Amino acid sequence: MKYHFLPPCFVVKNGIHGIGIFTTKNIKKGSVLFEMQGDILNHPTRTSVQIGKMIHIEDDIARRINHNCKPTAKVDRKTRSFISLQDIKKGEEITFNYNDNEDVLACPFVCACCYKKIAGRKFLLKNPEFGVI
Repeated sequence: MKYHFLPPCFVVKNGIHGIGIFTTKNIKKGSVLFEMQGDILNHPTRTSVQIGKMIHIEDDIARRINHNCKPTAKVDRKTRSFISLQDIKKGEEITFNYNDNEDVLACPFVCACCYKKIAGRKFLLKNPEFGVI
């Protein structure tokens, strides 16, 4: 696959779950990675990110960020931004925990690292044995 560069410091390439977003420079913990822009929806899609109660956004970068139970980033719903949770080295993949941010996933799946169901917070509330909330 050819790399596809996204300004200011990301590249799209093969990641832990197919296509992913990787840094092209070192990033400090607490940094704003990018602000999401795109169509606003009142329902989740396979590629949307929840930014409020029944508010989802289709962003060109965020749609490619993979799930990880030990994520490198989180969503700040107020600013519609991704924030780094740790220092991220050049070449590392940007990930976030879908169960921490999404109420309900449009396409639930089983996590490749922990084998738990990733379906959103509402699923975890009804099934606490699948994760800590």
